Amino acid sequence: MDQQQNIEIVVARDDADIAASYPIMKELRTHMTDPEAYRAQIRRQMDDGYNLALLRLDGEIAGCGGFRVHETLSRGRYMYVEDLVTSAAKRSYGLGDKLFDWLAGEARERGCAQMEIISGIQRGEAHRFYHRKRMTIKSFQLVLPLA
Repeated sequence: MDQQQNIEIVVARDDADIAASYPIMKELRTHMTDPEAYRAQIRRQMDDGYNLALLRLDGEIAGCGGFRVHETLSRGRYMYVEDLVTSAAKRSYGLGDKLFDWLAGEARERGCAQMEIISGIQRGEAHRFYHRKRMTIKSFQLVLPLA
C-alpha cells in the first residue's frame, strides 16, 4: 500500500454512512440487492445494538465490520462480529488486518473477554485469515431452519 494513503475507521452514525457502505457490504451479503432495504435493515439492527464500523481509505469506504456486544452465562461479555468484509479491489492492501485489529481493540475497550466470528464452512480463505489472526475454532454452530 502506498505510504501516502490515509486509513480511518469510524462507526457509522447516519444514513449517508450506511448508504456509502452498501457497495462493500454487498460483496459479502450478495442477497442484499436493494440499497434502500439494506439501509432500513441496518437501521433496525442498530436499534437492537448493532454497530457498523467503516474503514475509509483516502476517504472512500473500503471495508465494513458489523458487530454487537453480548453477555451470556457461558461466555461472559464478548463481541460478536456479524459482518467483516473488505473491498475485493483492495484485498492486498492489509485493510482486513487493520479492520480486524480495530475490532479487537474496540472489544477490549468495551470490556469484552473475547471476540467471536461465525464463518460459513465454504469460506476457506476467510478461515485462513482468522487463523492467522490467532482465532481458534471453539465450537460448532448448529442450526434448525424454521421456514
